[in-house]
Amino acid sequence: MKILLAVDGSEYTRKMLAYLTTHDELFSTNNRYTLLTVSPQLPPRARAAVGKEMVDSYHRDEAEKVLSPVTKF
Repeated sequence: MKILLAVDGSEYTRKMLAYLTTHDELFSTNNRYTLLTVSPQLPPRARAAVGKEMVDSYHRDEAEKVLSPVTKF
């Protein structure tokens, strides 16, 4: 089974992970998990001022803050 997990680093994310780990039918090696996190876009003037590389780096860093603890879990 493919399972999409929307994560944002909140208490709800932790509760969802706790639920998954206590239900063997969901938390198994037979399932494939995809993590999804969404960060707000920077305002257009800020994007233009700092450049594409800086914006991409910012979004990568923000996503990593949320996804890193979940992947370790």
